[in-house]
Amino acid sequence: PILWLKQILHRVVVSESFAQSGFTMLTMRQLSKLVRETGPVFRFGFKGNRGMGVAGASRMSTITDVKASESPPPSFPPIFPTVAKMPKTAVLSDTSSTPEVVGKDGVKTPSYVMEPPAFPRIMPYGYGVSRHHISPMELDVTFDPALHLQIEAPDGVVSDDFDDVPFPMPEGVKDGFNLAFSKPFRLLSDEGVRALQSVIDANKHFAKSSERIPRCLRGLGYRSKFVRDLNFDPQTIDLLSAMAGKPVAPHGMHMNMSHTNLGRPVKKGEPPAIVDQWHVDSVDYVCVIIMSDLSQSVGGDLQVLCKKDVRDNLDFLSKGVTPDLEHLVRTIQYPGKGHAIFIRGSHVLHRITPVLEALEPRVSVVNSYMSRNVFDADSTRYRTFVEQDPEHVSKVEFSRHTAWRVQGMMQYITQEVEWGTPKEELASLMRKAAADLEKAAALVNQEQDDILTWIKEEGVDEQMLK
Repeated sequence: PILWLKQILHRVVVSESFAQSGFTMLTMRQLSKLVRETGPVFRFGFKGNRGMGVAGASRMSTITDVKASESPPPSFPPIFPTVAKMPKTAVLSDTSSTPEVVGKDGVKTPSYVMEPPAFPRIMPYGYGVSRHHISPMELDVTFDPALHLQIEAPDGVVSDDFDDVPFPMPEGVKDGFNLAFSKPFRLLSDEGVRALQSVIDANKHFAKSSERIPRCLRGLGYRSKFVRDLNFDPQTIDLLSAMAGKPVAPHGMHMNMSHTNLGRPVKKGEPPAIVDQWHVDSVDYVCVIIMSDLSQSVGGDLQVLCKKDVRDNLDFLSKGVTPDLEHLVRTIQYPGKGHAIFIRGSHVLHRITPVLEALEPRVSVVNSYMSRNVFDADSTRYRTFVEQDPEHVSKVEFSRHTAWRVQGMMQYITQEVEWGTPKEELASLMRKAAADLEKAAALVNQEQDDILTWIKEEGVDEQMLK
C-alpha cells in the first residue's frame, strides 16, 4: 500500500488542477509515516471530472475512518474512472504479457504488450541540407488536458466486417474485435482547437506537397511540446485503445505526430481542391481531427470503402473505386471543429472528397498510432516516409521503431517463455525477430522496396502546378 500511495502521489502532484484545489500536500516521507502508523483504517479515493483520468483529477476525497471488518480493502492496483469502459488488455500501462491470441482462423499467436517507445532525447537535424538541430517554437503553448480536451466518446464503432457496434462495446463483442473506424467524437475543446491552430500557423512555412497530398505539414512533434503532450495524452490513448480493442500508443516514427493537411478556400465555380486521394495508410491507426468549420463547405468529407483485403491488392487498386462499388462507399461528416474519427487506416481504403466550395481552408490533423503488442502485424511502410521526410530522419526513426518491436519479442522470451516450451516454438519466436530485423535492414539499405500503392484521381497534376 505504501508503494501504491507513493506512485499515486507522484502522479497527482504534477496536476495543476489538483494543486489549485487548496489541498496541502504531504511530503512522501510524511505520507509513508502516516500510512504505517494508521494501518488499514484509512481509505483514499480520487474524484475526477467526467472524462478525466488521474492526471486531471480535481480534488482528493475526504479521508474516511472505516473499520477493516466493515469494508473490503481497496483494490490493488486501484481502479480509476476512465472516459470509457476499457477492455482488459487496453488498461495495461506497463510492459506485460497477455494470454495467447486466438485468431478467427484458430491459429494461436503470442501476445506481449510493450511500454511505448520514449520520445527521442536528442532532436534530429533540420530539414534538407541544414546541419542545425530542429529548433523548438519560441512561443509554444503549454498543453493542459483540463483546458484543451473535451473528450466525448462516440456512441458506436464499426468492425472490420463493417458491422455497426455500440460503444462502449458489450462484453461479448470484445473478443476477437478489430476496428475499421469509429463514428465521429469530440476530442478537442474550442480552446484546444485554438491552441493547436496556433502551433500550425507558426510552422506553416515548413509545409510542402507530395504526389498524393497538395500541401501538408510534418514533424510538428519535434518543434512543439504541445503537440508531443497531445499525442501522448493518457486519457486520449485510453479512449483510442478502447475503440481499437487493444492497447495502442503514438507511432514510433515521430515525424508522424500531428501530420497536418492544409487546404485552400474554394469559391463557387473554381476548380475543386484535392485534399487526399483514395489510399490506405502506412501506419496501423490514425486519429483525424478536423480544425475547420465545414458547415459552409461543399465536399471535404471522409469516405471509406467497406471492402476487405484492398491493401496491396494491385489488381483492385489499378481499377480504382468503380461505379459498381459505390454502394460500398460510406461518407462520414464531422459535426464541427475539434471532432475526430479514429480509423484503422492501414486496412480501410479511404479518402477526402474534393472540396467544391469552402469559405475557409480545410485543415485536418492526423495523429498516428500503433499496437503495443509487438507480435501484431506491423503496417509501417518505410518507403512512404523516405519519400516525404528527410532521409537522415526517416531511416533512424524506422530503425528505432523496428528495434523497439524486436526488443519486445526478446523480452517475451527472456521473461515470459515457460520451461519446457517446445523447441519449434522457440525457434519460431527467434526467427520472427530475426526476419523483422533482416527486412528492416534491407529496406534501410535500399535492397528492398515496400512501396504502398494508392489510387490517383484526375485533375491532381493541374492543382499541384497551381
